[in-house]
Amino acid sequence: MDTMGDNGQALPALSLADIDTTVNGEPRVLDLRLAEVLGFSQVRDIRKLIERHREVLERLGEVCATVAQTSRKGGRPATEFWLTKKQAVYLCTKAETERAITVTIQIVELFDAVTGGAAHPALAPVLTRADLDAIDRRARRIGQEEEQRARSALTDRALDRLRRGERIDIASLSAARPEEPAALPPPPARTREESMDLALAHLRALPPELRQEG
Repeated sequence: MDTMGDNGQALPALSLADIDTTVNGEPRVLDLRLAEVLGFSQVRDIRKLIERHREVLERLGEVCATVAQTSRKGGRPATEFWLTKKQAVYLCTKAETERAITVTIQIVELFDAVTGGAAHPALAPVLTRADLDAIDRRARRIGQEEEQRARSALTDRALDRLRRGERIDIASLSAARPEEPAALPPPPARTREESMDLALAHLRALPPELRQEG
């Protein structure tokens, strides 16, 4: 959204669309776009500012300069600069324009939104070589664990047959885990009288010295 200047005219504002994440794999903003929102009367003057402070800008990160496409009218190709967050903020402090503070805040908020994931483009689902190697190692480990489990199960079944005096046929042995026994059915429901009769029957079955009948 544009903001209003003191003269009532709309001033351009930075937006997420101005932050390019395809240049050198990190968020950057074009120098001419930064000059525009800063209020430069001649936007290309920002490139003179960049050259004057290039040594400091290089300390803040790689200065990414690309050759811009010429217009249909031809002319000499121009070098454009794609600025990182730190470089853009530094240039705002050197621009000495009325909008420097406002633009600095915009840069911080927009770059933070991008790097924080709010507007970062989704990464393509690509497995790295390290990921594939880790998957191979895990698969081999699982295979070894399964092989060890099967060997142990087959050995136990072969020993069981030997104990029973049976002939061992390895091909017929199964490494599957034994099935769990079926759950016992619940006891039949009894009436109160039946339960008392059953308790008395158990009591009478005890030896005389253990019975205490009233």
